[in-house]
Formats: sequence, C-alpha cells, structure tokens
Amino acid sequence: MWREIRLLAESKPVIASMSDVAASGGYYMAMAADAIVAENLTLTGSIGVVTGKFSLGKLYEKIGFNKEIISRGKYAELLAADQRPLRPDEAELFAKSAQNAYEQFRDKAAFSRSMPVDKMEEVAQGRVWTGQVAASRGLVDAIGGFSRAVAIAKQKANIPQDRQVMLVELSRPSPTLPEILSGIGSSVVGAERTLKELLQDLAFSEGVQARMDGILFQGLEEASYDNPILTLIKDYLVLSDPTSLPSS
Repeated sequence: MWREIRLLAESKPVIASMSDVAASGGYYMAMAADAIVAENLTLTGSIGVVTGKFSLGKLYEKIGFNKEIISRGKYAELLAADQRPLRPDEAELFAKSAQNAYEQFRDKAAFSRSMPVDKMEEVAQGRVWTGQVAASRGLVDAIGGFSRAVAIAKQKANIPQDRQVMLVELSRPSPTLPEILSGIGSSVVGAERTLKELLQDLAFSEGVQARMDGILFQGLEEASYDNPILTLIKDYLVLSDPTSLPSS
C-alpha cells in the first residue's frame, strides 16, 4: 500500500486527511502522501508492530483433540505448531522477525517524513499521539479537517481556491436494512440448497454411513465460506464432535 501511494504521488498530489483514528496501518498509508492533515485529537502514530502466537496445548487436551505435524526443516513449525509453546531458538527467531518488521515500518516512516531514523525512533516504538502533538513531532503537516485537506490539494495542483471541484467518494457505502435482509435471505436459500444436495448424495450412497457428522463436515468444507449459515453449521459440527476436524 505504501509503495503504491508513493507511486501515485509521483504523478499527482496525494493528501491524507485523518479523522478520529489513523494509527498503525492508518498512519502507514497516510505517511506515503505528500501531506498529512489531522484533527487536534486524531489518534496518530502507533508506529510499531504487534504480533504473537497461540499456545493451545491445554485447550486441545481439554477437548480431546490431538494435533500432530509432520515437518521438514528446523523452523518449519514456527507458526503451525500451536499445540506447544515455542522452543527458545524459535522464540528468538520470532522476536527477531517482529523487530525486523518494526524497523521496516520505522525506516519507511523516517524516509516518508524526511526525518533521520534516530529522530523517528524517538516518536515511534508504538507510541500514540494526538494530532496536535503529532504535528509538533513532525508526524503531521497541518491541523484541520477534510476541507483543509482539499484546500492543500488545490494548492499543490495549482487549482484556484475559489474554484468548485467535484469530490468523488470511493469507499463502499454501508449496506441498507433491505440489503442486509436480502443478504440473509440469499444465505438461507444457498444453505438450504447445499444441504439438500448433501442429503441427496447420502441417500443414494452405498454401504453403511457410520459417521454422518464427519461426512457432512467434509461436504460443507467444499461449500462457499461466503455463506454465514453454512459457516455456523460447520462450527456446530466442530463443537459437537472435535474429531470431525480435518487432521493436519
């Protein structure tokens, strides 16, 4: 995202207008713009990386789930082996990876804001600032709202301030209530059709089917994950019988 915004800024002015929150990923995109406009209380910065890894061994014990991994390579199980804690050497590599990601973020921020890395380090480290303080720290160019950002864009594009410009909103609008209800209806119809096909296949299958829930789960795995009704049914099958989970 940062690279693409930088490339766009080479051909036309790009101004970032931050409203209530533009921290971490929000600031990562904004810092690639020609200028950053924030409001006085905009949550700004959070130049940092948060990461982690689940250790689910005791949970798996509790629900009677056994996970075995066949791997090749010293660190092949670094992220996959959630049934055990990290080994000391894995933990060291994991920490180094997180530190490397942080340093890339920090260095890009320093480059974008024409600031020495050492100075950027002073305001980075995951710290969150208000827009006003961020401006005094060199993270923001101007204080104001969207109209201020438009005025700066006009200035950089050599457009007279009194000229009317057309504003085009590219974000996807929130769905209306009829659209939400229509989506639920489509999900129900899709789920009903899928389940009918599964049950029809079972009716014409040969031999005794001793594990109906496992067969249903396998069939549902092939269905679309976009359907929330089918997702709920899959979750129910997993919770009712953990052994129906696909083995790793």
